[in-house]
Amino acid sequence: MGSKSVFRGVSFLILLLGPLFSAAQIAVSGKVTDAGSKEPLPGVSVLVQGSSSGTATDLEGNYHISVPQGATLVFTFLGYETQEVRVGDQTVINIALNLENSQLDEVVVVGYGTESRSNVATAIGSVNAEELTERPTSINLVQGLAGKVAGVSVMSNSGKPGGKPSIKIRGVGSINTSSDPLYVIDGIVGADPTMIDPTIVESMDILKDASASAIYGSRGANGVVVITTKKGTPNTSVITFNNTLSFGTLQRTPDILNADQALEMLRRQYDYPYRTNPDVPRYAPHHPEGIDFARKEDLFNPDGTPKYNTNWMKASTRTAVSHNHSLSFSGGKEDLSVLANVAYRNNEGIMLNSYDKRVSAYLNIGWQVKPWLHLQGMINAGANQGNNVDLDPLSSTALRKMSEMLPFLPIKYPDGTYSRMGDYPGAEDSENPVRLLNEIDNVVGRSFSLANMTATFRLSDKVDFVTTFGAQVSSGYDYYYAGTTLRGVSESQRGVARRLESNSGGWTNEDYVSYRDSFGKHSLNVIGGASWYYNRFSSTQASAENFFDDYYRFNSLQAGSVRGAPISTPGGNQMNSFYSRVNYNYDGRYLLGASFRLDGSSRFGSDKKYGSFPSFSAGWNISNEQFFSDLRRTVSNLKLRASYGVVGNAEIGDYVTLPRLNNQQVAFDGQVTSVVVLGSLANTSLTWESSEQLDIGIDLALFNDRVEIIADYYNKVNRDLLYFRVLPITSGFSGVYDNIGDIRNRGFEIGVNTVNIHTNDLQWRTGVTFSRNRSKVLNLNGDILYPWSIRVMEGRPLNEFYGYKREGIWGTDEAEEAAKYGRLPGDVKWQDTNNNGMKDPDDRVVLGNGMPDFELNMVNTVSFKGFSLLLDLQSMYGLSLSNTTKHLMQNAATRVNSYTDILNAWTPDNQQTMVPALRTASDHGSPSEVADSYAVEDASFIRVRNIGLTYRLNPEWLSNILIKNLTLGLNVENAFLFTRYSGFDPEYTSLGSQLEQGVDIYQYPKPRTFSFSLNANF
Repeated sequence: MGSKSVFRGVSFLILLLGPLFSAAQIAVSGKVTDAGSKEPLPGVSVLVQGSSSGTATDLEGNYHISVPQGATLVFTFLGYETQEVRVGDQTVINIALNLENSQLDEVVVVGYGTESRSNVATAIGSVNAEELTERPTSINLVQGLAGKVAGVSVMSNSGKPGGKPSIKIRGVGSINTSSDPLYVIDGIVGADPTMIDPTIVESMDILKDASASAIYGSRGANGVVVITTKKGTPNTSVITFNNTLSFGTLQRTPDILNADQALEMLRRQYDYPYRTNPDVPRYAPHHPEGIDFARKEDLFNPDGTPKYNTNWMKASTRTAVSHNHSLSFSGGKEDLSVLANVAYRNNEGIMLNSYDKRVSAYLNIGWQVKPWLHLQGMINAGANQGNNVDLDPLSSTALRKMSEMLPFLPIKYPDGTYSRMGDYPGAEDSENPVRLLNEIDNVVGRSFSLANMTATFRLSDKVDFVTTFGAQVSSGYDYYYAGTTLRGVSESQRGVARRLESNSGGWTNEDYVSYRDSFGKHSLNVIGGASWYYNRFSSTQASAENFFDDYYRFNSLQAGSVRGAPISTPGGNQMNSFYSRVNYNYDGRYLLGASFRLDGSSRFGSDKKYGSFPSFSAGWNISNEQFFSDLRRTVSNLKLRASYGVVGNAEIGDYVTLPRLNNQQVAFDGQVTSVVVLGSLANTSLTWESSEQLDIGIDLALFNDRVEIIADYYNKVNRDLLYFRVLPITSGFSGVYDNIGDIRNRGFEIGVNTVNIHTNDLQWRTGVTFSRNRSKVLNLNGDILYPWSIRVMEGRPLNEFYGYKREGIWGTDEAEEAAKYGRLPGDVKWQDTNNNGMKDPDDRVVLGNGMPDFELNMVNTVSFKGFSLLLDLQSMYGLSLSNTTKHLMQNAATRVNSYTDILNAWTPDNQQTMVPALRTASDHGSPSEVADSYAVEDASFIRVRNIGLTYRLNPEWLSNILIKNLTLGLNVENAFLFTRYSGFDPEYTSLGSQLEQGVDIYQYPKPRTFSFSLNANF
């Protein structure tokens, strides 16, 4: 009873004192204005920190609020920096808010320095660390870049761990040289981006136009990607731990025949109406009256129905379980900053036994040694290893057999032996995919290191001297073994083993002086310097065959009694460069820039080693003009810019300008003798391939930066291509490199970022990128090239599919007309383009293009209190794919499984079809053709690339367990795909992405991946 009396007394006391507490309020008023224009800001949120009490400013920027003593007011407004003010005994608090940095005013890396975007007159796209890691299972940086920057096309050309992404910045401008961009990592020019774990990257800046990239001269023809890694922050101490657990599954499969359908296909083949003796019944082997064969009773019931119905795609794949971990330590003291990271990734592929494992360590130290000397050092080292199942698509690989294997065959028979396709008479005699995945090893890996040291000497308050020394080394290996009994692979050789080892290394040195000064309304930034690059490469390969068993695999080549000829390859090149750049800014309104670079490369002849590469740019910040002041409330930023520049390309390999000697073995006097012969002709006149580019752009921001738009038009022409010119066979040489040809890329790109909703609890942002590029071969010396299913010729775009147009199938009422072409009813009817009464190469026409008419990407991010939902959409329109997989499997005389629409094949009762009559290999006809229009499909698509949901716990909940921030996440990558393409995925190529993008030959399917992440800061 005593305790109840005390409780009642305390409650009564609180009721008495409550009005006193309520009375201890202070009435505060004031006005909120723009710090620059002094204009009032209506709608500014004014909140009492730590409570839900608040108000907003009126149309004149005024506010009134009652707050408790000791309170802190928080002023927030979209597009402005948040301010916090402690009230104390103040009753009038006037606030001037500063504009926050928008995308249009962020700091970007411009090559040998940084600059505010508002003072840049070139085309530069930027991606920050958070955007790069939105897809938590991305293994390399290029994957994280997909869809983030307009004009930068990133195609994920394989579903294997790590993918096979190709990146093209404003199209492809070369034929025989690389079209990959130049990568610069912390000042190391030509660095390998796959060496860097995505979690240690602070930002990526993409120099898209020639004026921006010309400072890198001959190495910037395909654009430049500048990567800045994270650094420690002085006077802080932070530990970051990131973890991801993911599960990958097969997202979609083509419509492949099941067991009953496959037997129906085979029955129709044997029932071909135009066989030699159509009146004599001909039965498929599985038919009760068909021939007997060894496995007939194991495979079929007495009535000919199948005992097995194997889904080979499911049998060859799995749920891939992967996990990634990253631990970082960041901090420092007043003059010292340190960031250390260790990361481990274990990524399983959805194909059996495919994987990629990686471990890396990173250290970045900054030290202000003296007021006039700053040192910045970085080292990154690691190793990775994987088992590659994405082998030659036209050989007998698991990826091929996963689609082709007949479904009425089991994985294994009851006696434990693997089935083979040849167990069914007349079928292609090859192994099943599960056995190939289990018994072929192709272990590929490397160890690597990347290091850099930069010293900055402050010679005066306006002049810096910067010297950088960087190095990267890599030791790689590629080990292969296929067993002694794998039919169609290595059975005839009694096992095949190969070991390839390679070493590469290089160092770079950059020395430059930077001068920066402002006087009155003038600002000037000048740099001048020199560079040296040195690279070396070597590889050695040994192989063996004829093993007595599979025990040693690739680990002991001496166990094979037949030795392959050893191969060793050396290589190396050097470059020396001199460069300068001047940027001038008048009053933040008028921008002028110019750069010049002189490059020398050992890859060219003595008279042609050096090439010069100039650039110019100009910009007008219209929104900074006085006459524009009345419009700034609506148009907060408007800048026009234009640039022109020339950059070069020397990526042709080493020693191509020299006469090279090759080794051969010939029979001489009854003995095999090694000889040396001239392997290639010299061309000492070979010089630089150049790329000229004009860019015109506009940067626009509306409604206090709620809408930001960056748009560019460009015209890029690659001239004097480093082209392999074919020589007459009578010369004794296949060809020689020469400067021949011009290719143009012209396009339009736009990036839009909007803030749709911005309140204290709810934010919704949208980012859109749109890119449209058109290529055209202007000059190729009259040559016409025919890569796989593709034609390259003057006046036409690159990646253009070219072949015969399938008009349909010859009908019975067209027998007489078909005979003129050597065809029968049921055979394919191709368009006779030149009307000469025969099928010939001149009948071929354009069938499509492997590159899209345009790309459109959209990212929506909605945040509500601690929750954040991300939706990433990708789309490509107007591209085609050559579905060579379907073409090979849908051969009318196929000896493998096929797509279900083969059952719509021509018969006398079904003549309105595009599929020819089924037949056996011994029957009449050549029913299919490479690059037939039936194989070239519309591959336009919309993909839900990523759905992400994260929740950030309230830091106050974590204060007692030493955790500063804790974020939980759930992502679904490659969630949905909408397309009419009949294969696995329309974003693919099995061959080179430069000229043969869109050729699908038994692809490694892309998984749908579910991932769970936990990220903590301590």
